[in-house]
Amino acid sequence: MNILGLKIAGHDTGAALITTNQKIVAIAEERLNRVKHSPNMFPHLSIDYCLKTFGLTDKDIDLIVIDQIHLPEMVPMKEILKKEAGDRFAHAEVEVINHHDAHAASAFFCCPYDEAAVIVYDGSGEMFKTPLGVPAIETETIYYGKGNTLIETEKTLHPRLPTTKLFLNTFGVGRLYAAITYYLGFGPYEEGKTMGLAPYGKPGTFEEVPEELWWKKWRGAYYCNAHLRFPKSFVDSDRAPLVDRIRFGIKARIYQWLIRITKKLTGFGAFGGGELFKEPLTFSKPMRGRDTKLPDEYYTDVAFAVQDVLETVVKGWAHRAKLLTRAPNLCIAGGVGLNSVANKKIFDECGFDDVWIQPGCSDTGIPLGCALYGLHVVKEKPRFWTMNHAYMGREYTEDEMEEAIEAVREKITVKKANDIVKDAAKLLADQKIIGWFQGGSEYGPRALGNRSILVDARGKDKKDILNNRVKHRENWRPFAASVLKDRVEDYFTVPKEAGGNPFMLLVADVINPEEIPSVSHVDDTCRIQTVTKEGNGIYYDLIKAFDDITGMPLILNTSFNDAGEPIIESPEDALRSFLGTDLDYLIVGPYIIEKK
Repeated sequence: MNILGLKIAGHDTGAALITTNQKIVAIAEERLNRVKHSPNMFPHLSIDYCLKTFGLTDKDIDLIVIDQIHLPEMVPMKEILKKEAGDRFAHAEVEVINHHDAHAASAFFCCPYDEAAVIVYDGSGEMFKTPLGVPAIETETIYYGKGNTLIETEKTLHPRLPTTKLFLNTFGVGRLYAAITYYLGFGPYEEGKTMGLAPYGKPGTFEEVPEELWWKKWRGAYYCNAHLRFPKSFVDSDRAPLVDRIRFGIKARIYQWLIRITKKLTGFGAFGGGELFKEPLTFSKPMRGRDTKLPDEYYTDVAFAVQDVLETVVKGWAHRAKLLTRAPNLCIAGGVGLNSVANKKIFDECGFDDVWIQPGCSDTGIPLGCALYGLHVVKEKPRFWTMNHAYMGREYTEDEMEEAIEAVREKITVKKANDIVKDAAKLLADQKIIGWFQGGSEYGPRALGNRSILVDARGKDKKDILNNRVKHRENWRPFAASVLKDRVEDYFTVPKEAGGNPFMLLVADVINPEEIPSVSHVDDTCRIQTVTKEGNGIYYDLIKAFDDITGMPLILNTSFNDAGEPIIESPEDALRSFLGTDLDYLIVGPYIIEKK
C-alpha cells in the first residue's frame, strides 16, 4: 500500500509518501516553489517530488490522508483536493483527519518508544462547534500512545469567530506568543526572534502587567488572555505606509467592535457565561516597527515576560500529560515545540524518562503525520520505523550536480576533491565560510548538516561577519552549534541527554563561552545539535576531521538560505544562493566551488 500524506490548506503545505516496501520521503512545498511557508498553496510540486523519488505514478497511490483546519463546511478538504488535483488520484481512498491527530501521529509513530504521552500545542488547529453551537478552535491536545494506538485524553478549545481570526476571550500559549511576537515588530512565524530576544530582558514587565493577566489555570487546563491593548499601534504611526495604516487601522477597529457586539448578543465569554480575564493585557508603549537593531529595554522586557509565561505554561502541560497518562516518556509536536528554551525546562523538570520532539513539529510535519496516521490508524498496520535522522528529502545524483554547475560555469571555478571531508575541514580551520550541500534535505525548519552554512565557532567576530556578509539578519540573534555527541559534555552542561538533541531543539549552558563565542548567546546558552556517525554520516565525518585539525569537535551551523528565504533544496538553489551572497566557498557533493 502506497500512502500519500498531504497538507493542502493553511501555511506550510507539503507532501509525504510511505511506500509498500516501507520507504519514506517528505518535503515542504516552500523548498520547491521558494515561497516562505507557501500559504494556501496546493502542494503540486511536493506531490510530484515524492512520486518521482520512488518512480511511482498517480495510479500507484492507494490512500491519501489530509488534515482538517477550520470548520469542514468552510474549508472542505476533499473539495479542495478535487479542485486542485482533478482526476489524478481518482481511484485512491481519501481520509480527512483532525489537525492535532496528524501532529500527534508525526511524533509518536516514529519515536523510539512503545509507550508515551503526547502533547500537541500550536497557534490553532481544527475548529469545532461546542454542544452550545459556539465555534471554538483547538490549541492543545494530550494523547496517550501505546504501540499502534493513539488515545486522546484531553483537548482545549477556545471560542473564536469563524469568519475571522478573533478569539473572544482566551487562546493558547502558542497564539499568545505569536501575538507578542507581532507586537515586538516581528512578522508571522518569527517567534524564534522573540525567543532569541528574551535573554536580553528582565522581569520588569510583570510589574506593569501582572502575570495573572497573562494566563490562568482552569479545571487543569491553561488559558491565556486573548485581549492585547496598546496606546498606539505601529500601523497608526508615520513609519508605516499609508495604505497599511488605513487598512490595518480600520480592520482593528472593526474587530474590536465585533467582539463587543458578539459578547453582548450571545452573553458568552470563554466558558458560556462570564469571562476568565476581566482586563486586557495593556502595554504602555506602541507596537514596535520592524527594525534590525536590538530593541530598547521595554520591548526586551516584554520578550522576557512572554518567554517566561510560555515556559511556565508548557511545563504545566507536561506535568498534566504525566498525570493523565502515567506514561514514562513524552513526545511533542506543534509549533510551540520549536521553542528550544522551553524544551530544556521540560527535560529537566517534568519527570519523564526521556523526551522526543518531531523535527518538523510545526505544520511542516503535518504531511508525514497524515501518512503515518493513514498507515497505523486507518489501515492498522504495525509500526516499523524510528526517525533517527531528519534527512527526508531525496538525494541528488552527481550528474544532477554537474548539470547545475555547468549552467553557471562562466561565473565559478570548480574542483572535484579526492577527499571532500578533509578539504572542507581545512577550509573551516582556515576561517572560511562555506555552504555545505550533501545527501537528502532536512525535514522541518532546522538545517542539520545537509543544507547548512558552516563556520568555525571559535572566532569572536564570526557571528557578526556571518550576519553581515551572508545571512543579513539581526546581529543580536544567536547561532547554533553542531557538536560530536561523545564530546558534548566537554563544552555544554547537558544534565540529561534527550531524543530531541539530534534535531537542534534543545538549548544547553555553555561551560566556557570565551572558547566558542560565536555560538554563545548573551545568557551563555547555545542551541545544540548532537552529531553521530550513525545518524549524520558525512556531516559527522566533517566535524571529526575539523576536530582532528583544530582540537574543536564542534562548528557553527546555520541554515543555507538568505534572510526571508526558505532553506535551499536543490543544487541549483545552492548555486543561486552562493552567487547571491558573500560565502567564501560552496561544496556540492564532491565539488569545491569558488566565484570567479
